Amino acid sequence: MFVMPCLPESGGCERPFTDVLVAHLNRIEGAHYMHRACLDVAERTVPQPEALYVDAVNGHQLVIERKSISWPVDYPYRHNNDHAIGEVFAHELRDLTVEDLYEIRLPMLMEGKRAELLSYAIQATKQIRAKWSAVASGSGLKGRAGDKWWWAFHKLPEWAREDNAPSRGLQITLVGPGLSFDDFLDPAQLPDALASAIEKIYANCSAKFASYPETRRILLLDPHGDLRTENSGWWQKVWVSLPPPSSIGEIWSGIFDWVTDETQDWVCEQLYSAVAIQNASALTR
Repeated sequence: MFVMPCLPESGGCERPFTDVLVAHLNRIEGAHYMHRACLDVAERTVPQPEALYVDAVNGHQLVIERKSISWPVDYPYRHNNDHAIGEVFAHELRDLTVEDLYEIRLPMLMEGKRAELLSYAIQATKQIRAKWSAVASGSGLKGRAGDKWWWAFHKLPEWAREDNAPSRGLQITLVGPGLSFDDFLDPAQLPDALASAIEKIYANCSAKFASYPETRRILLLDPHGDLRTENSGWWQKVWVSLPPPSSIGEIWSGIFDWVTDETQDWVCEQLYSAVAIQNASALTR
């Protein structure tokens, strides 16, 4: 068993992701948007947004550009490190974990060069194999390779297993660092790297939406890392310090998340509306 929350694959037509938002809009607005084209796949000579939708009843058009954004900004690279290291443990110990359920605990989002990290993982599996008799009898093993590289391995006790856990295999548990007040992301004073990433998204959207000045234009954000848990109130404070350009009419987030203790589904939330801001400003005059 080797399961981690994953970054969705990107590239090519993003319709599987934009369709989720459009289905949500059709449901809450009573609209009838239908997919017309994956614009950036069909036209590559001019910057184009991800997808074009047209309302089957009134003919109104909608274009969507989808962008991933992370904090820390190198979250995708470090997340992929997690996967690569987990796969090493799963592969190297596959013949030893067929009789019972074992757990390897590792630090989440490991930094470093991939080759160095994989070498560390291989060394750890060799140590585990060398002392397997002790592990099989119930003893736990621990090891370190540098200040941030550590691991802990043991047979998972019955009382610690999830109700739906398999009876054998390898469970990989990623342990995040403890949080402190200093870890809070102030939306009014974002780190320079995050602010730059947002400004880059703005510039990209402005270029892609340039050919659609009269069309409904939506930026669909795919947040990861620390940004995944920030709500619309937090993002609205970000827009105060980093106002979206006029080319972006709306900003939504689309996150595949747990909606109950047992089920996952897409959760769409509006984070920004240029029209709503204009209406609010008009009321205060």
